[in-house]
Amino acid sequence: MDIIPISTDDHAWEAPDTWTSRVEARFRDRCPQLVDIDGEDWWVYNGERVRKVGTGAAAMLENRGEVKRYYDAPAAVYDPAERLKVMDEDGVAVEVLFPQAAGFGGGPFVSTVGDEDLRVACIRAYNDWLAEEWSDFSPRFVSQCLAPMWDANLAAEEVRRAHARGHRAIVWTAAPQAFGFPHFNDRYWDVLWGTLQELDMPVALHIGSAKGGVPIWDEFSFFRRLAMVSTTAITSNVNVMANLLFSGVLDRFESLKFISVESGLGWVPYLLETADHQFEQQHLHDEGMSMRPSEYFRRNCYVNFWFEASGIALRHMIGVENIMWEADFPHPTSTYPHSRKALETSLAEVPAEEQKKMVETNAARVFHVDVAALDLPDSVTYVA
Repeated sequence: MDIIPISTDDHAWEAPDTWTSRVEARFRDRCPQLVDIDGEDWWVYNGERVRKVGTGAAAMLENRGEVKRYYDAPAAVYDPAERLKVMDEDGVAVEVLFPQAAGFGGGPFVSTVGDEDLRVACIRAYNDWLAEEWSDFSPRFVSQCLAPMWDANLAAEEVRRAHARGHRAIVWTAAPQAFGFPHFNDRYWDVLWGTLQELDMPVALHIGSAKGGVPIWDEFSFFRRLAMVSTTAITSNVNVMANLLFSGVLDRFESLKFISVESGLGWVPYLLETADHQFEQQHLHDEGMSMRPSEYFRRNCYVNFWFEASGIALRHMIGVENIMWEADFPHPTSTYPHSRKALETSLAEVPAEEQKKMVETNAARVFHVDVAALDLPDSVTYVA
């Protein structure tokens, strides 16, 4: 069976002039820009360090470590033409793109840092850049927008603008309350949820999109620290999804889709079993929940995998229609340059029709990818 792999979590490095070339002159000294600080390139916004280039290109480096200068990274991390070449080498047909410098859902210029007009200008500049430079360049790139976190009406307005520009999903925070805004579950956000439901744009809840977590021991080595950060971040979305299932949002917006991004899937059966048990024990059917948590999940929620075999073995407890795949290029945990082999290993015991759903058709449905229109090179075999 022909399978066209769609990776539902990859990152496009913003160009050095993403913001400086798009915002008004009065914002150019405060918008995100690359600054050399003690021999390392940092993204600086409103006079504060946001993120160093660091490990963002690790998958393409021999030691899976970090770079200190932006242009020390291989061009495929920031150049869409070079990215397509690497995708073909690695067996990836389509990438759903997340930010790098701008954060994975909760970031400074989508929250409270800087004047409002500066923040709005930065959000719009990012959304315009991603559409102009990536998804306009090739239908093999799916763009997802950012939106103001401090104002639900402004967020809905930017979602409409971005959707008209070609964006197909929103990268949102799992916990706006952690940034000082109304709780994720508050009806304050209903104008945003309603807009997204109307436009059929899914909500991407990437790991690390909320503040908090267990402090990392200062005495860890660099690579042990990196492993610890990745492991705890991956498991953090268990709490995110538990909150979503009990939030009431899925009662009010029955067709709105939520994606737990880069969290894997082996934990899902435990969460659903536990949540259903608590639903029964606390008689939540008497408190407005029209379905069991597991039913909400299978109707509205999605998770993705990139290396798991044990989680795939539990796929029928999760829902084959609720699973998608990711390569997470070019981050340290990425399956690059062995994505074909990773898929072969994870899906070794899976029937072909189920493989196709999890690797291609579920994502094509959620992100409105017309696979027939991709114009893929005939010389490339995408699945081993």
